[in-house]
Amino acid sequence: MPSDTAPPQLAAIATNERATPSLVYRALLRSIRERLLVPGAKLPNERDLAQQMNTSRTAVRSALAMMERQGLVLRRVGSGTYLTEDADLVFDRMDQTSIGNHEAVPSFAEIVEGRLLFEPAMMHLVVGRVQEEDILEMRRILELILESPNWEDFKEQIYALHRQIFAATKNKFLVQIMASILDDRRAVMFDGRDTDKPAPEPVRQQTHKDLKAIVDAIAVGNARQAEELVSDHLMRTLATINIWQ
Repeated sequence: MPSDTAPPQLAAIATNERATPSLVYRALLRSIRERLLVPGAKLPNERDLAQQMNTSRTAVRSALAMMERQGLVLRRVGSGTYLTEDADLVFDRMDQTSIGNHEAVPSFAEIVEGRLLFEPAMMHLVVGRVQEEDILEMRRILELILESPNWEDFKEQIYALHRQIFAATKNKFLVQIMASILDDRRAVMFDGRDTDKPAPEPVRQQTHKDLKAIVDAIAVGNARQAEELVSDHLMRTLATINIWQ
């Protein structure tokens, strides 16, 4: 059962910019890793979290909503927000790749930051133009993500799915953007090490689950849900880049 002990004091977000939901999510993950927040613990309320973390209640609310959709927190009406009992297992499911800055191509963080500016809204175009054969190809690639024999192939299949989603817009400019993104990521081998080794099973399963939810929303024509899921996916990705550095 959740603990009713006093909520912990969390560190402020160290940033010169207004903290985004992605940064709040990142800070809360670190609090879980550092055992400032433990499974079942009650979180401070939104106002107190915003004050402690030097951010806005809107950013906190968005981050908590993202965590709730991911199954990391439970909201109890009249009681508060609690970490789930298995919240600490999130790290086993995370694709934690340490990345660097590159002279010739944009960094992964820059790419994800840029994608966040337009890709969620692009889902409305995808839903409006997607065809049945696009959906079938997306589902085929989803299964290849689960079956990837090594880490490099795992990344290739993830980007193959994104390419298919971009292709569903029937917009050549957007297709070109994704092709450029993939070229940049391949140029640095997806920032990977030991790329011939398998990606951990929990990571493959979680990635498949997250991306399948996006495909399912596209398949049923729910553009708003697809937009929300893509935004969540990209914000979580941005939040976990070099998270322990």
